[in-house]
Amino acid sequence: MRQTFRIKVYPNNKNRMIIPIKAYYHLQHVSVIQHGLQSLSCDILSHHNNTDTIYLSSSIMNQLHLINHAQIILETDDHTCHIYYPFGVFIHRSPHQTSYERLYQEMASVGQQKGFETIFFSYHHVYLQTNSLTGFVWEEQQWKTIETSIPSVIYNRIPNRKIESHKKIQKIKQSLTTDSIIFNPDFFNKWQVYDDIMNHERVNYLLPDTTFHPSIQTVQHKLFQHPINLMAVKGDDTNHFYLEQVDDLIFVTYNHKNRQYYKNLEQFRQTYFPNGFRQYVLQDAIDLRQHQGDPFYLRVHTNKTKHWQVSFLYGRKNTSNELFDTVTLQIENHIIKKVKELALVLSKVLENMLDGTIGELGFDIGMDKEQRLWLLEVHAKPNWQVLTHPAFADKTQEYFTSLFQFSLAIVSE
Repeated sequence: MRQTFRIKVYPNNKNRMIIPIKAYYHLQHVSVIQHGLQSLSCDILSHHNNTDTIYLSSSIMNQLHLINHAQIILETDDHTCHIYYPFGVFIHRSPHQTSYERLYQEMASVGQQKGFETIFFSYHHVYLQTNSLTGFVWEEQQWKTIETSIPSVIYNRIPNRKIESHKKIQKIKQSLTTDSIIFNPDFFNKWQVYDDIMNHERVNYLLPDTTFHPSIQTVQHKLFQHPINLMAVKGDDTNHFYLEQVDDLIFVTYNHKNRQYYKNLEQFRQTYFPNGFRQYVLQDAIDLRQHQGDPFYLRVHTNKTKHWQVSFLYGRKNTSNELFDTVTLQIENHIIKKVKELALVLSKVLENMLDGTIGELGFDIGMDKEQRLWLLEVHAKPNWQVLTHPAFADKTQEYFTSLFQFSLAIVSE
């Protein structure tokens, strides 16, 4: 039997669970109750009240550290009743059809040890009329489909902005927020985040000088002083221009790869921007610290349980997706400490600025040759590539645990 309930505590120093009379037939033989790796002997009684509620004695609640009024799933196995918190993961297709299947399996295994049933589902498996869904769970080394109520806490793991903007996904996601809490609800509007940070006195010093919708005169003036970046206001980082003036020529690198030169700025503008730079952002280019001749930046993942914490810190190069640990990059300890402190400050600031429930963030932090730190990018859903890297694989379980802990913190509020 697998069924969803709400739990309520009642004062009693004996291990007792009181269940709706309709479920008593399936559970009357149970003598052990288990949550995560903890188990207790218990007595099963029945009640005639709300059919969606089970009553747990304060003795059980305290020993298993359960949360009053939380949504749970009961599942029986011989004489044992397993209590799980449902943890929904909103993805764009079935888990075995994604590149993250192995990580989803590991996530589910970690969740089971912590007392969670991790339910992966996509938008076309949600049935709003019945407040239910068809989901995938990882059990006994295989994917199984289940019919279940919509979890009260859902982790949004839609992989990119383009998929998330799909009308059907937007509609389902909006409907899910009626009775559930979705954490990490949306990809950020990058420049809205920049604008918010620019107006925050505590952290605005981290941003390179930025001009929205620059005129050609402003671009010319900036370029005369130092190299610049031009980036699209909308979309991702696939329209990125790096401009550098060398003598009388303008050298342009497009999307960190293709480099060519122009006789002057007007020639470049006519080629790429015949209508001007209105939909672009001008930003000072940072002369980043280098490793083996290539500029690199640091990416920091932060997660919230009750408080923000740093989960991962590693280096990436502009020219590739390769990851580097801080030892390889020869980052000094005082810089590492400063970057971590900075990421935690930014996490707290952005949590208060942004809409929705934020459980994790990613930051790209650049360091120039004078060791000044710059905020280059903020990520709503940090890439999971780091979880597959040998240098960080031992932190994967801790990372997944923090996601489950955050869901409990949400429920407890």
